[in-house]
Amino acid sequence: MKSFLKFLIPVIVFGAIGYHFRAVIFPLVPCEEPIPYKLGTFDSKFDISQKYFLDALSEAEVIWEKPSGLDLFAHMPSDNSSNVLRVNLVYDFRQEATSKLKGLGIVVDNTRASYDSLKAKFEALKTEYEKDKSTFNSKVKFFNAEQEKYQEEVAYWNNKGGAPQNEYNKLEATRKELQNESKQLQGMESNLNEQASQINALVVVLNRLATALNLTVEKYNTVNVARGESFEEGVYSSDGANKEIDIYEFSNRQKLLRVLAHELGHALGLEHVSDTKAIMYELNQGNTMAPTVSDLEALKAKCGVK
Repeated sequence: MKSFLKFLIPVIVFGAIGYHFRAVIFPLVPCEEPIPYKLGTFDSKFDISQKYFLDALSEAEVIWEKPSGLDLFAHMPSDNSSNVLRVNLVYDFRQEATSKLKGLGIVVDNTRASYDSLKAKFEALKTEYEKDKSTFNSKVKFFNAEQEKYQEEVAYWNNKGGAPQNEYNKLEATRKELQNESKQLQGMESNLNEQASQINALVVVLNRLATALNLTVEKYNTVNVARGESFEEGVYSSDGANKEIDIYEFSNRQKLLRVLAHELGHALGLEHVSDTKAIMYELNQGNTMAPTVSDLEALKAKCGVK
């Protein structure tokens, strides 16, 4: 029978939520011709269809094209040339945390009230987890000692050529008891793993909200190795030849539209603006689906539109 190992909760350390772009090389004549794009990597773990994603991408195009009156993007699914913009949907810890909380019925808004509510849930769950983990570790220690004693008894009688019937019956009863205890411990361990998963999801979202709300609070951590990644919903990158948009996380269709529109803005050559409600603000905290005055001024300046 296998012995149980000490349970460890994985650590998560996260930085800022928002948008990002890196190594961007803009076209010499921006907006003169539509930027061709196609769907690249598409992870089915998001539980949405490719059509759903492409429809959202098409709507994100219109956010820039309608007010400018320009044909800025063109969906080219069969274009395999190097200059086509590939839009990828990448599932990792970011969306996993969002999906976990959604599955628990926890709705997250970018408000201080939402942050305080999540913080209370986190603290209560962490307290419960630490208590359950302590109980689990004590039971595992007792189980391992009883299992070792049982194995010594079995070895003793095997060396003697076999146990008398009454001793054999005792050993068989002990084996069954240990087997039942093992199943109970496996159930406890599974429950601890689920608690850890919920705690880590709360950590991700709490740190995200703290940054989005500009709160002067310490980052939440669990206990082991830091992941060391910043939290970004989307990233636009270009090395001059290859251009990509990676989408990592969204809680609803509105957030998906905004992050797509933001990264398409970077693809046009737009940089971040200071207007907190703008599509091109560095954090995805606005609610409107239309470009603000700051967005349009940046677009007009880049495209040479009066």
